Amino acid sequence: MPHSDADSGPSLGDANDQRDRSRTPLIVGVVLFLVLLVGCVILGPIASALLQVRENARRTACMNHLREIGVQIEDYYEVHNAFPPGWEVPMDEAPALPTWGWPSKLISMTGVTYPTPEDLQQPLAEVLLADDERMEFVQTYFQQYLCPSDDGLAYDGENHPDRRWVHNEKPVPFGLSMYVGNAGHRHDAVGSQANTGIFYGNSAVTLADITDGISHTIMVGERDLTNCRAGSWPGVPDPLKHDGGPSIWNVVAGAKPKINAPPWDGDTLCGEGFSSLHPGGANVLLVDGSVEFLATDTDTQWQPEPTAGQIGVLQQMMIRNDGQKSGP
Repeated sequence: MPHSDADSGPSLGDANDQRDRSRTPLIVGVVLFLVLLVGCVILGPIASALLQVRENARRTACMNHLREIGVQIEDYYEVHNAFPPGWEVPMDEAPALPTWGWPSKLISMTGVTYPTPEDLQQPLAEVLLADDERMEFVQTYFQQYLCPSDDGLAYDGENHPDRRWVHNEKPVPFGLSMYVGNAGHRHDAVGSQANTGIFYGNSAVTLADITDGISHTIMVGERDLTNCRAGSWPGVPDPLKHDGGPSIWNVVAGAKPKINAPPWDGDTLCGEGFSSLHPGGANVLLVDGSVEFLATDTDTQWQPEPTAGQIGVLQQMMIRNDGQKSGP
């Protein structure tokens, strides 16, 4: 008995159309996957290369900042026949109030509104206690003292909260600096105690004092803000302290920590040494004005009493007169 059209099954064409429609999402998914895969293969290296180019530019800018600081130090030396003191220390060393540090001596000679060399004759503590219009200048930042690889404006250009002078239970910020001087090997030297580097309390180191050679001795290096609290250009909140808070480490680095030590957790780690967010190391300025990149794995062996053959390359480069002419 013949069947009507209504009772008949789908035609071959209808079946094929239905099968094609069911396969379309799968085909589209495969095509999209292949496109993404090809995009990753092609664009991945390009993106990586662009990031590398950007970091290279930032590292170069940071190196140029260090060279500019070197020129400023040279200008200061020509006037005073010595490198600037790491930080000032009053004759009686009490009370322990903030004092000007070596970066302020350099900045004062660059034609800024404040501070001028004459302004630095007034103790920093008196300026802070006066709390007048000069505070705005003391709390500002200078672009050449910031490294573009780090977030220099994390605290609006002011220094890390843990490194601020506390007066009447209120933290007083200083202007930020990401470059700190070489204090030397003696980790606990505070106040006006002598050290083996270039910058320490009331220091006046000369080229004649650097018997290891100016191309073998570190003068200034980086310290990042993100992990290691960086520093501050005006000076030190307390010249008699060497802990992780407001202390001499606002303007200097010691020889105890390795390059890019782990984030701050004690007195052997990065808050008291040199560090950066550059992959693999940190830049340092040598006394001769050249800039070198010290790798994170630079040989580091610190001993309380530096003895030839028992300290690392980094420690030797932070002692101006130990007879060891080391370099990166």
